[in-house]
Amino acid sequence: MSDTQLLPLGDSYHQLASEFRHKLAGQCIIKRYAKGDVLLQQGNQQDAGYLIVSGVLAAIHASEQGSEKCKEFYFQDEFALLYGNWLTKTNAFYQLKVIRDAELIKVPLALLDGPDWQELKHRLITQQLLFKEAKEAFLLLNTPEQRYQYLLDNKPHWLSQLSLSEVAMYLGISAISLSRIRGRLNLS
Repeated sequence: MSDTQLLPLGDSYHQLASEFRHKLAGQCIIKRYAKGDVLLQQGNQQDAGYLIVSGVLAAIHASEQGSEKCKEFYFQDEFALLYGNWLTKTNAFYQLKVIRDAELIKVPLALLDGPDWQELKHRLITQQLLFKEAKEAFLLLNTPEQRYQYLLDNKPHWLSQLSLSEVAMYLGISAISLSRIRGRLNLS
């Protein structure tokens, strides 16, 4: 990892998620979702975000040619929401999909417009901005091998929940390239 990596990549949501769950108590329930469930169709207007109690979600863009690209994976204690589409009130560029069985709290976005939610809403947006800046630096300032090594060293729980093809998609490389990297690191 280069020494330009100054911001932590993900996993800083635990305290905020705990406060979020406490504030939601009695207003929203935890519901189970199965692998493959689509929470938001690409092209639709989103009306809810999902606080992840357990499981893994993904934001996936499907092209007209049938290829898929993953914008993001969402893990425990993260708030899965397409922030750009939410803030601009535009249709979703991505599909939100359950990729590992999950327990989620569906949070109506209208709730976050209430006056007593503004401080938490601001903190969610700030947290998301910091995460996006960290991910941008992660992807742009490191080689694919450095990115994978970072996940091995710092995010083994992510790797344990994703397939190798999903990891390759997250790193922005092909599955074949990841296989070669794993071979160089004696992990194949």
